[in-house]
Amino acid sequence: MHTSLLLVIKMDPLLLEIPEELDSDQLILRKYRKGDGIGFFEIFERNNNREQLKENVDEAESVKTKDDAEIRIRQMMVDWEARKRFVMTIWLKESDTQIGQIWIEANRWDVPSFELGWFLDPGYWGKGFATEAARCAMKFIFEDLNAHKIVVSTRDYNEKSYKLAERLGFIKEGHFRDGRIDEGKRYGLLYYGMLRDEYS
Repeated sequence: MHTSLLLVIKMDPLLLEIPEELDSDQLILRKYRKGDGIGFFEIFERNNNREQLKENVDEAESVKTKDDAEIRIRQMMVDWEARKRFVMTIWLKESDTQIGQIWIEANRWDVPSFELGWFLDPGYWGKGFATEAARCAMKFIFEDLNAHKIVVSTRDYNEKSYKLAERLGFIKEGHFRDGRIDEGKRYGLLYYGMLRDEYS
């Protein structure tokens, strides 16, 4: 019987040197900075976004003022430094407009495994920006955070989100059916995963 041992070199996450800004063809993804709350607030104020995003983005309802938004992004900055979550704002290069957010949750540093999530201003849907931002984040997770696995979870009726996960090459690993309820509506969660050797 052949047994293989996996040697994992453990480093305290606080010692990791990681980039705070990522660049792709049309986008810049970067760690939130002081003052970014205004742009974050404006995402929810335009294009009827509060209504369209409220089911999938907690901040669509909790961020009601510019001060709320600034407090929230400063909390995200603290989480980044603590290596708990890596939340990045998505900027459109050509117009210097804040159009969405990528978040990366540290599930298990010992694996290492991370959960990836995103949202985009619906006014910018259908232009490939979510795919481009997610691919940029995946590169960051596998190459800079040295991940073994990335997980994506999404509500089972959120077709745009689960189709994006599939387009990115994630493998569906499970469906937790009718396990949640929101405003009287039952829904389930879909779980997708990608291992390092499946990433290309």
